[in-house]
Amino acid sequence: MVNNILIFRTDRIGDLLFTCPAIISIKKHLKNTKITLIASDKNYHYAKSLKIFDDILIFPQSSLLKKIKLIHKLSKTYFNYVIAFDGKERSIISSVFSKSDCKIAVIPESKFTFFWNFFKIKFIKDNEKSNIIEIYQKVLDSCKINTSINNFNFLNKKSDNNFSSKISAQNYIHIHLDEKWINNLYIKDYTDINITYDNFIEFIKNISKDNRVLITSGMIDFNLLDNLKKNFTRQDDKIYYKNISNNPVYFIYKPTFEDIESLLRKAKFLVSCHGAITHAANSLGIKILDILEENKSAWYQRFNLYLKNYKSIFRSDFNLLSKEIAKYL
Repeated sequence: MVNNILIFRTDRIGDLLFTCPAIISIKKHLKNTKITLIASDKNYHYAKSLKIFDDILIFPQSSLLKKIKLIHKLSKTYFNYVIAFDGKERSIISSVFSKSDCKIAVIPESKFTFFWNFFKIKFIKDNEKSNIIEIYQKVLDSCKINTSINNFNFLNKKSDNNFSSKISAQNYIHIHLDEKWINNLYIKDYTDINITYDNFIEFIKNISKDNRVLITSGMIDFNLLDNLKKNFTRQDDKIYYKNISNNPVYFIYKPTFEDIESLLRKAKFLVSCHGAITHAANSLGIKILDILEENKSAWYQRFNLYLKNYKSIFRSDFNLLSKEIAKYL
């Protein structure tokens, strides 16, 4: 007998990554499973690369007709379990129309549930303080799936797209320089890091004396990235390099997340502002230095408690932050 499982994760790659250990634990415990993932356009392609899911569908962002078609398609299959890990209203509404005796959603504690209870949807309340893995364990327990969540190193078993073979370096410090370092591109009331090309290159000069260094960008442009592209030698459309302190420093411009995962496999240390890359590095056993906003540290902690080889520091002006980073390298 096949266990049909429907999972909603209609948000970002990071959200999908820290949910994967729970999904894999379910899959291993129930053995004969068919897992359908309802994804977003942000995590769909990476979800396909994981090879965990038997079917992946994108939840339409705008077209009402496409949403109705998706819900109609889901309603024609009986699912043994329907789990809205993302807790989105769109996912819960879709669950209403699915055929299943076990429907469950993770939702914020403040959300009203009376209407949804009428449709026999169970809820695991998230007070946004609890360890997220403990929340997901409650989901499994509520479904009477009697197994403990593990499989945190699942990316070790995933195939490598071998992007990292394009560079000669390995065992490097990987600095992920995405928009989270820049206030007006991220959360404006977070502490301003004030990172510039000059102070960043001075930092790279210092750490590259004793270490190989690789820098990756996110998908959003800002001045620092433009300056790195101008001052580094272009190898191809993504790869740039520059000799600093007699060592080649690589800059990878707008890699896909699969590319980033490949590069992490050759890294010894990750420095980044918290995000999907943090959870990927943990799964691959890489040491992590995570940059957090101090007044949100309790909120971040709920996603970090399961991480190994992990250290966090707080955002500050880069002249101070760079010295703090250097202490741990």
